[in-house]
Amino acid sequence: MTSRIVMNKKTTFYLIFVTLLALLLNLGLSLYVLDIDTFLVLANIEPISFIKAVFFVAIIGAASSFIFAEMIARFMLGVTLIKQPATYLEKWLFTSVERQSRQLGIEMPQIGVFYASDLNAFTAGRGQQHAMFAVSSGLLESLDQDELEAVIGHELAHIENGDMVSLAIAQGMIVSLTELPARLFGFLVDSFVFRQKSQGGIAYLSVYWFCMLLMGLFPHFIVAWFSRKREFSADKTSAMLNGGDKMISALQRLSQHKQHPLFLKQITPFGLSSTVLEGLVGGAGSIKNIFSSHPPLNKRIRIIQKCMIE
Repeated sequence: MTSRIVMNKKTTFYLIFVTLLALLLNLGLSLYVLDIDTFLVLANIEPISFIKAVFFVAIIGAASSFIFAEMIARFMLGVTLIKQPATYLEKWLFTSVERQSRQLGIEMPQIGVFYASDLNAFTAGRGQQHAMFAVSSGLLESLDQDELEAVIGHELAHIENGDMVSLAIAQGMIVSLTELPARLFGFLVDSFVFRQKSQGGIAYLSVYWFCMLLMGLFPHFIVAWFSRKREFSADKTSAMLNGGDKMISALQRLSQHKQHPLFLKQITPFGLSSTVLEGLVGGAGSIKNIFSSHPPLNKRIRIIQKCMIE
């Protein structure tokens, strides 16, 4: 168990380090390509001071994403925590979460329900000792108990692996180091080149979207790649706990609704998300898949089937 915790911490460190390095390299490239140094000087802003400020904002963004992820998720989705299970379904939910938490060797998380027709479930929190598992009413109503057990095992595996912490911090840095600098760069170019005072000028929008792509595309690719790998790992863990047939059945049911379970990386500091970047690369086929936080459901099913044969 101790070695698993150490491995999870190393994985989190590597993801955050690589993401931060990619962001800083992209930020430097943006400064060079757009010659932002000149505009910063015109605005009486020292370039070095600006970089320090951006770095500070990144730390604040990552920290807030880590500390307030659960609070933000509960507020945005209207999650109601179940303190004392009252109905048969709530009692069954508690029993299943408790059993699988015990099997994984983690503390039982808080359990919450939010009302939505989407088939969603997610975990949030600052770690194994301060975690929350939440499920939508649509998922509870649409899946049978075997399929629900598989989804529960999948989400609890994210808690055991520390995925929610890793992705929350990395996503917090991406938002902080793309959205804010992109808006500032757009404002500076718009003000000093086109003499516009609003944020609606063509120069502003052009620079903003260019910076979002330049600064965020590669880091977003890294985080999305990591997220997909953790999805496969969580599927395998759930299959081990509940049986591969249950996991496959749950994935097949989700594929019928064309939805993936909600994942913590969509909940970022101050309620911001990376949907802008996802929209920019949200084309068809393999291009869309490599920038998606979740792998295709049919691929996840094939991997579970392969594991069952082996």
